[in-house]
Amino acid sequence: MENSFQKNIKDLAINNGEWLIERSNFLTLELLEQQISQLPYSGTGLKKDEIIENTQFPPFLQVFYYLIYQYKSIPNQELLFSEYVKWLNPDTLTETQFSYQDKQYSIEGLKARILRTYPSFVRDVHFYYFLLESGEFENVKYSMYADYYEGIDILISKNNITYGISILVNTARSAAYKKLKEKRHNYKNVKEIKLQVDFSDLDQNGNFYLLGKKQLLYLLQEINTKY
Repeated sequence: MENSFQKNIKDLAINNGEWLIERSNFLTLELLEQQISQLPYSGTGLKKDEIIENTQFPPFLQVFYYLIYQYKSIPNQELLFSEYVKWLNPDTLTETQFSYQDKQYSIEGLKARILRTYPSFVRDVHFYYFLLESGEFENVKYSMYADYYEGIDILISKNNITYGISILVNTARSAAYKKLKEKRHNYKNVKEIKLQVDFSDLDQNGNFYLLGKKQLLYLLQEINTKY
């Protein structure tokens, strides 16, 4: 029977109180790359607010991926920021400040932090689709839970073995973040492949720098020689 459900929804199930929505694939690598080529970006060189940087806010990535799911496209930086503020639901909000959990913060500081993180979100979702369409793997999976709580960016399976990819672009910011991840997560039960990439090896698309064929070949080499 042909699926007549709307909005690319294949199924909705309620299992022991948990709601599960299954959607057919609504993105392709070609479509993503077209979207990325047109995305504006103004996060380079923004000043850090140390108070904002050292505060643990709810994860930005949840809003990023939810917006992709909702709109079937990558959200631009302004939509991501404005929607995140709505999700954060601050106690008070002005043009310059907001209060969260009884503390005052700079709205520009928050925006700067989100915009500095935004390119890595774009890069990760693009690489997911690049790996998926490469045809080299039996399964390619992204899990928000594994990303945030276990430090794994993408899960791939080859020859019935699953590997967790940790992506690290060699910048001071990403190196510091990776050290934080390693302190927070236990990798001993995961066949982790650390994908360390020099910025010069990324492929430019519009305002963004993406992973591609070089990194795919590196993953295949790591699998073939180490596992």
